[in-house]
Amino acid sequence: MTTRTENHRTHCLVAQDLMLLAAVENRQLQLAEFNHAVHIKVAYGYLVQVGLAGACQQMPATLRGFLQHHGVDPKKFHATMTEGWLRAIWHFMQHGPASESADEFLQQNPVLLNREILLSHYSHERLFSDRARQRYVEPDLNPFPEN
Repeated sequence: MTTRTENHRTHCLVAQDLMLLAAVENRQLQLAEFNHAVHIKVAYGYLVQVGLAGACQQMPATLRGFLQHHGVDPKKFHATMTEGWLRAIWHFMQHGPASESADEFLQQNPVLLNREILLSHYSHERLFSDRARQRYVEPDLNPFPEN
């Protein structure tokens, strides 16, 4: 599967990416395996498949279902972190080289492995507020770049 981002860079998914998406969607992936890098790869997969708006719908639904299936408290889901990461990944997709897979995308953009990246856009108080956990809130420090 391939998609063109708005600047005509072609980002692709390989069979391994599609299998990872299916494993998360079907709740076959173990909770312990769902680390930060896997989050990034799943987000990249949705962004390739359905773009930013679609990913902002699909990713939260998938994460909530995954957490519920594994018996994780629903309060663990964080709406602003989810959409914020999708926006950050989308930005890198728009402005970096095309990628043939989620693994290649991560190799080309290792800064995304820094789990603190959203704190360059949000104050700790805003990002970790109850409001931000429940629904997406805009950054208070540094707006996300317009593509």
